[in-house]
Amino acid sequence: MSSDETHLTGDVSWIGECFPLDGRHQHVSVYLTRHDGRYVVVDSGSFYHREAILDALERATDGEGIDALILSHSDYPHSANVSAFREAWGDFELVASSGSPEIQGLPEATRCEIGGSLSVRGRRYDFIDPPLADRSHTTWIYDRADGVLYTADGFGAHHRPGECAWVSSAFDDGIPEERIRAYHETALAWLRYVDPEKVHGAIESIFAEYDVRYVAPIHGNPIAGEDVDRYLDRLYRSIERISDAYDVPE
Repeated sequence: MSSDETHLTGDVSWIGECFPLDGRHQHVSVYLTRHDGRYVVVDSGSFYHREAILDALERATDGEGIDALILSHSDYPHSANVSAFREAWGDFELVASSGSPEIQGLPEATRCEIGGSLSVRGRRYDFIDPPLADRSHTTWIYDRADGVLYTADGFGAHHRPGECAWVSSAFDDGIPEERIRAYHETALAWLRYVDPEKVHGAIESIFAEYDVRYVAPIHGNPIAGEDVDRYLDRLYRSIERISDAYDVPE
C-alpha cells in the first residue's frame, strides 16, 4: 500500500505501512500530530518502508519535516528511521522510553519516565506502563489533547489485502476476533503463560483512568472510541483462548 495520510482526530493522522504475512498483512505504522504549526510523530516505522514513510511525512508537513519524534521503544519496527529522518530534516526533539537511551544508540534522546508526562513541542503526553508489550523498555503514549492512546505492541490485528487503510469503523462488525487472537498469539508469545484476569484488570485500569477517544496501535488498524469496547471484549476472549490453548505446568 502507499503511505496515505488518514485523519483520525482533530490533530492526529495515521500513516500506515504494512507487509505481507502468509496471505495476510500486518501494519507497521507511524502517527503524525499537527500542533501550533509544529509536527510531532510517534514511532519512525520500519526501514523496509523508509522511502514511503519519508515521502508521506514530506507531503503531510508541506516539506517542512518533523519537529519531534516520540518512540514507543527502540526496536527496529519502531525506531529504524531515526537517522533517515535526521538526514532529511535536520535536528528534532527525540523522546525515548528506554531507561538508558545511550546504550541503545540514542544518546541525544530525552528519556521519558514511565508513569510520568512530558511536554513535547507544547503538547502534553503521558507515558504508561503497558500491559501488552514485547520489550521491557516499551511505553504506551497518551495524548491528552486529543485523547489518543498509542499502543505498542498490543491492540494489533492482522488484516486482509485491501483493508490496509481501514480504521475500525470500516469493518462490517468491527475488527474480527480471530485476527486479534492470531496477532497477539504470535507477537506476544508470553500470553500463553499469564493469568488472563490479571491482564484484563491491568488494561481496564488504563481505560478507567484515561479518556481514550482513539486507540492508535503500531501493528493494527486504528480503533475509534465507539469501537473500543467491542475490540476489548474480543481482545479479552483472545487472551483467554491463548492461555487455555497451552498446557503450562504450575
